[in-house]
Amino acid sequence: MPQGTTKLTQLINPEVMADMISANLPKAIKFANILAVDTKLEGQPGNTVTVPSFKYIGSAKDVEEGAAIDLAQLTTSVEKFTIKKAGIGVKITDEAVLSGYGDPIGEAVKQLGMSIADKIEDDVIETLKSTTLAVTSTSQISYEGIVNGVDKFAEESDVPKVLFIHPEQLTQIRKSADFIDKNKYGGDLMMTGAIGSICGVEVVVSRRVPKEGDNFTNFMVQMAPNSGEGTPTLPAVSLYLKRNVQVESDRDIVGKMTVITADEHYGVALTNPARVLKMTFKA
Repeated sequence: MPQGTTKLTQLINPEVMADMISANLPKAIKFANILAVDTKLEGQPGNTVTVPSFKYIGSAKDVEEGAAIDLAQLTTSVEKFTIKKAGIGVKITDEAVLSGYGDPIGEAVKQLGMSIADKIEDDVIETLKSTTLAVTSTSQISYEGIVNGVDKFAEESDVPKVLFIHPEQLTQIRKSADFIDKNKYGGDLMMTGAIGSICGVEVVVSRRVPKEGDNFTNFMVQMAPNSGEGTPTLPAVSLYLKRNVQVESDRDIVGKMTVITADEHYGVALTNPARVLKMTFKA
C-alpha cells in the first residue's frame, strides 16, 4: 500500500476530467441526434469553416432531332462559419475536497460538462431559428398542424424526421389518437430520447424548445439525405469541433483553493436549411 500524505493534486486530475466531460458531452446534448459531428478541424490551422454545396441544375429538357443539347451551368453556394470558444470554471477549497462531504470533484466534472453542453444547445437553437422554411399555426400543436409541417418538405418519398416539443405541449400530443407511444414498441425502434411518434415523425421533448409569449417555436428536422430530389446530401445541422474539451487546474496558494476550468472550441452551422422546418404553435 502506498505510504504518505494524500495531496489535493492527487485527487484532481485534469486529463481524466477532460476525458470524462468529453465522453459525456454527447449524452448531455438533447439535440445530439440531429447533429453531425465534424472533427476534421482538430489539429488544423485556422478558425473558419467553409461549407460549399452544389446547386441543382434542374430537370433535363426535350431535345429535337439534330438540335443541340442545352448546357446547364454547375454552380455552388458557400457558407462560412467561425469557430469560437466556450468556457466555465469553478473553485474548490481544500476543506471541501478533504472533508469527505459529498463528492465535490465528481460534481465539478458533472456541472462543467452540463454547462458546456447547455452553451452548445443554446447555439443549436439559435442556428435552427435561422432556417427560412417555416409554417405558422393559429392553434395549439395537433396532428393536423404536424401534417401541414410534414407537407412543407414536399417529399417524394418518406424521410425519417424528428420533432422537438416543449414539455408543456406533451399533453396535447399524448391526447391525440394518432400518437404512437414508444412504450408500445421495442425501445430500439426509435431514436434515443424519443417518447413516440405522430404522423411518422419521432417526438423528442426538450425544455430548450423556445416559448416566447403565447407561442412555441418547434423544430422538425429531416434525419437522412434526400439526394434523389435534388437536395444536397449535407446534414441539417453540423457541430464542428476544433478539439475535445480541455480541462486545466491551478492553485490559489493564498486562499488554499484549486481553480478548475473547462473550455471547448467549436462551431454550429445550419449546413442544409432545406431539412429544417420552424413551426409556430399557440401555447
